[in-house]
Order: sequence, then C-alpha cells, then structure tokens
Amino acid sequence: MGTYQLQRWGVVALTATFLALMGTLGYGYHETREAHDQVTRNLELESHLSFSRVWVNRGSTEVLASIISGVHGDEVALEGDRIRARAELKSIRDLVAGDPAQVARVDELAGLLERRFAVEKGAAEAARLSGPAAGSAFLEASSWRADRERVQTITAVMLENVRRDLRLSDAHRATALARVRVAVAVGIALVACALAFLLWQVRAAQRDREETGRARDLARERLDDLTGVLDTVPVAVLICHDREGRRLEGNRFAGELLRIAPGRNFSQSAPAGERPPIRYERSGAPVPARDLPVQIAAREGVAVDDAPLDALLDDGTVRHILGKARPLLDGSGQPRGAVGAFVDVTEVVRGARELQAALDENRRLLAAVRRSELLYREMARNFPNGSIGLFDHDLRFLLFGGTQLAVKRDPESTIGRTLAEILPPEVVAQIEPAHRAALAGVDGRVEVVIQGRTLVILVRPIRDETGAVVMGLAMTQDVTEQRLLRAQLALSSRLASLGTLVAGVAHEVNNPLAGAMASVDYAIEEERALAARIRGDQPLDREALARAAEALVEVLLDARAGGGRIAQIVNDLSLFGRPNPLRTGVRLGDVATASMRWLPSSVGRAATVRVDDLGAPDVHASAGQLEQVVVNLVTNAALAIPQGRRGEISIRIFTATSGRAVLEVKDNGSGVDPVTIERIFDPFFTTRDVGQGTGLGLPICHSIVSAHGGTLTAESVVGKGSTFRVELPPADTHQGSIPSSSRV
Repeated sequence: MGTYQLQRWGVVALTATFLALMGTLGYGYHETREAHDQVTRNLELESHLSFSRVWVNRGSTEVLASIISGVHGDEVALEGDRIRARAELKSIRDLVAGDPAQVARVDELAGLLERRFAVEKGAAEAARLSGPAAGSAFLEASSWRADRERVQTITAVMLENVRRDLRLSDAHRATALARVRVAVAVGIALVACALAFLLWQVRAAQRDREETGRARDLARERLDDLTGVLDTVPVAVLICHDREGRRLEGNRFAGELLRIAPGRNFSQSAPAGERPPIRYERSGAPVPARDLPVQIAAREGVAVDDAPLDALLDDGTVRHILGKARPLLDGSGQPRGAVGAFVDVTEVVRGARELQAALDENRRLLAAVRRSELLYREMARNFPNGSIGLFDHDLRFLLFGGTQLAVKRDPESTIGRTLAEILPPEVVAQIEPAHRAALAGVDGRVEVVIQGRTLVILVRPIRDETGAVVMGLAMTQDVTEQRLLRAQLALSSRLASLGTLVAGVAHEVNNPLAGAMASVDYAIEEERALAARIRGDQPLDREALARAAEALVEVLLDARAGGGRIAQIVNDLSLFGRPNPLRTGVRLGDVATASMRWLPSSVGRAATVRVDDLGAPDVHASAGQLEQVVVNLVTNAALAIPQGRRGEISIRIFTATSGRAVLEVKDNGSGVDPVTIERIFDPFFTTRDVGQGTGLGLPICHSIVSAHGGTLTAESVVGKGSTFRVELPPADTHQGSIPSSSRV
C-alpha cells in the first residue's frame, strides 16, 4: 500500500474516530441532559406536591378555625389562595403530562379541590349568617373530611411515584456520566493514536514532499528536454488541458506552420479576441472548431487518426496537414484534455497531385497515342491519291500505308524496310537527300516520275517536346491527274477571263481601229484629189504636191500605228490564253504594267491602282500566267472595296531579304476574318453571293505561283484591308528592274 493510500486511510480513520467520539459525547450529553431534566422535573414535582399537601392541610385548619370563631378572613386573600392552588395543580399536571396515571390523579385532585372550595364557601356563608356553629355543622354535613383524606391519599401516592422516579433518574444520570467518561477516555486514546499516526504520516509526507520536489525538478528537466525535442522535430504538436479545447498550446514548428506567435492561443474554440485568423477545410467544406481532431479527442475521449485538413492562412496560403490526436485522461479515466500531432504534407499533396496529373496526362497521352496510331493507320490505309509513312534515322519505315502506292506491294510489308529496300536506286538517289534533311530538321519537297506517274513527296521532321527530331514524315501524292486537271482549269480560267475581258478589249481594239480606218479613208480621199490635180490641165505646183504627199504619209503612219496597237493587243491575248506558255526572263514591273490593260472597267470605277516598282530581280516565268495572277488579285481587291467609297490598291514590287522577287497587292477594303483567310485558297470556296464567283480564281493563282516555285500568301484585318504577297525565285541570270511609278 502506497504512502498516499496510507494517508488517505489515516485521514479516514481520524475522521471516523472524531465522528465516533463526537457521537458518543453527543449521546452521553443527550442521556445526561435527559437524566438531569428528569431529575429536575421530579424534584419540581415533589416540591409542588409537598406544597399542595401542606397547603391543603393548612388551609383546612385555618378555614375551620375561622368558621368556629365566627370571623371570616379577607375574601380577596382567600381567592388568592385558591388561584395559587389551581396554579400548583396546573404546574403538577404539566410536569406529569407524559404519564397518563399521574395526569388522572392530578385531574381528580383538581375536582376534589374545586369541590372543597365550594364547601368552604358554603360553610363560610352559613357561619356569617347563623354563626360558627352553623358553619361547623355545614362542614360536618358535607364530604369535606372524606375529600381531605382522599387528597392526602392521592398526593401520598404521587409523592411516592415521584421519589421512585427521582431515584431512577439519579441512577440513569450516573450511568450516562460513566458512559461519557468512558467515551471521552476512549476518544482521547483514539485521538492520541490518530495524532501519532498523523505525525508519522507528516514525517512520511515530508519525505514524500522531498521526493516529489526531486521528482518535480527531474520532471522539469525532462519537460525542458521534451520541449527541446518538440521544438526540433518538424511536427506541429498541440496540447490542451480542458475538455472544450478552449486553450491550445503549440511547439515552435506549430507556430511556424500556422504563423502564430509564441504564447498565443492556437484554438479555434477560443473566445473571439483570442482566436487565430485561420480557417480549416476538408475537401473544400469548412470544418467547425468542435470537429477538429484535438477538440474531438478532448471532448469524447477517443483517438483520432489520419485526419486530413486544409489550413487557410490569413494571407491566402493553403497548408495541407495530416493530424492525429489522443485524449489525456484523469485518474477516473475521464478525458481532461488532449494532445495532437500534425504533419505538413503540402509538398506531398502537391507532389501527389502533380504525380496524379502526370499519370492522368500519361494515360491521356497513351490513349491519344493509341487513338493516333489507330487513326494514323486508318488514315494511312485510306490516304487519298497517295501514301504516307513514318521513318526513323536509318530511313526505315515505322508506319506506312495509302491508296496510291509508287510501287505495287503490300503496305504492311513496307514496315521495317528502308528506302533502298523498297524503291529503285535511281529513285532513292533523288529522294534520299530530302529524307535525311528532314531528319536534320528541314522540310523538303521532291518531285519524281515513277513508271510514268508524277509523284510529289513532302518530307517533314517530327519533334518531341524538347524540339529534338525523333522521326520523319513522308507524304506522297500522285499529281498526274491533278496536273492535267490544273492545266485544264487554268486554261478554262484564262478563257473565262478572256470572255470577261471582251468588252474592255473591244474598246481597246475599236479606238486604234477607228483611227486607222479614218486615216485610210482620209488618205484615199487625198490620193484621189491628188491624182485628179495631176491629171488636170492646170499647171502643177511641185511644192504643194510635196506637202500633200507628206500629209498623206503622216496619215498613213497614223493608220499603221493603230494597226500596230491592234497587233499588240492580239499578241497579248494570244499569250494570255496560251495553254502551255513558254517561260522566259520576265520583269515583274513589266508584268504589272501590262496587266493594267486587262483590268475590267469596274476596277477603275471602284479604286485607284498604283504600281510602285522598287526594284526586283527578273524571274523565269510565263508573262501571260503572271499577268493572269495580277489581274485576278487586283480584281478581287477592287471587289473588296465597299460600295460608295473609292478605295486604293497598291502594287509593290521589291526584293525580299531572302533575295526572292516579291509582288505585293494591298487594298484598304473590308478585309476577311481569320477563319475565312485559312480557307481562301481552297478550290470552290468563295465569299461572294451565289452566282457571283466560282471559287477557282485564287486557287488557280496559287497553283500558277506554286508551279513557278514561288509562294502566294494572304494577310487580312477586318475593316482595314488585305495584302496578297507573291514571292518568286530569281532567274539564274537576271537583270534588276529599274524603279518606276505609274497610276491608272
């Protein structure tokens, strides 16, 4: 049994002893007091009975003497005696109220006394009226003597009972006093023992206090060590000492994690003035203070494990924490507080989310790769009018398929084979450089003829996310029929353009033709007049004839100039509509100037066309086809000018930084949106109303420029206008054009 339990039992024993002693003393005091009261009552009763007995005898003698002597005493004094007698009887009755027999005797005495008072009053009245003898006779005739004897008998019995009770009360009091003495002695002995035990316990408590002090010092040292450990470990530790969790203390890491100053309250259950500015959430939903791990453990006395929380700090920072809490129990096993440990898992959560995102992205990419592979295989299998393939750095095909193959063989048998294993050596020699250039990161285009079919091979590099070339893409198109169709479309377009330009050409031809015809008519008339003058009889004026001849020559020269103009127009028309024009060295400035003759009259009504030749190298091209491109671009630019406003169209000719010749057509019309600009070169795509355009003009221009090894690009801003840019490679031997400027 431990010292603490001994002390508890000692205190219990001392308390029990004290209570027993006090109970014994109280009981003894009660018995003694009761015995004393009984003795006092019996003595008082004895005194009253003795007085009553003496008073009855004395009163009777005096009354009898007064009657005999014939002298009656003072009535007031007699009435006073009667009152005292009644009071004595009442006192006696009160004293014997607990004894029915004694009460009956007292009541009998009261009746006898009242009867005696009546007899004495009658005797006194008789003595007063008839003399003492009459009074004596009245007494003798009454029950006075018998009543007197009865009173004496009753009082004697009552006195005997009172004296007996007095003796018993004295004995009871003596017994009670003896008991009290014994109880006091025993109590003193027990108190002495208890005091001795307490003294021993005090000495033991002193030793325990010293041990407790040493233990407290050791605990303080251990607490300091524990505090140092808690301030060192990267775990937030919170502790509370009440079941409601209104006061939470934390270690250094908890303060750093939650940004709470040392000594401040960490609890969300604290009063408003002490509550830290932190909100806790779980899966986006707010967590009340009573549902936090430490509060649950302190209130319900249960352990809380792996409770995830999101701490939202006052600056908007979110810290992801994972906590545990354990209750602190008192001696009865009831919770008196709790301690919790919280780990900052923000980086873990972020890493997990990034990892999950990466896994999801990998799954998505894998699914996309699988879909892409299926799509690519299906696309390669159904690649229109050609074939498509992926090849590695060894020029070995990884995927291959198509609907029109250069070599008649199974596409699946091509996979895993190199170019040299698939195609003839002379074809490999033509296309291998472009494939290797693609693996070096350069796009390539090769045109070859295999078995009488014209094939265009586009080769492009495929890069990974770092930009490194991982494989190449080769797309082969059989353009044999396309070339024939394009030639037919171009010819049809030129013929359609010729039909469109008939009205303008008729005007151009009619003017010089009319002038030539007028000059010829004038020359004929002058010739006839001159012949008539020569054949006439009048003398000839040689000087006049010479002037007439010179005037006739001038008229004929004018007629020849008109014929030359008509011949030029016819020559230009033949070049414009020729299906397979010859290519020669051409100046873009001359092409732009010559194109002005073929512009519809609607262009001149809609806008002012300006040609700025800033100098560009000659190009190897068909002048007629380039004029067709310029006419189409300028006509489209004029159609883009809103009605009611005169626009401006500029044709700029200059040299690009790459050395290529550039012809640029720019207008200030309505422009087109980015979606439309992406499809503007698609065949049969037009933005005009139904019946107003075929959608072939720009595709044919693009085809003509591409056939010359150049590029045709378009830029446009809605509301500001569009710019079409033609870039052509310079001729092998060329002569720069002279800058010029003209306005139509």
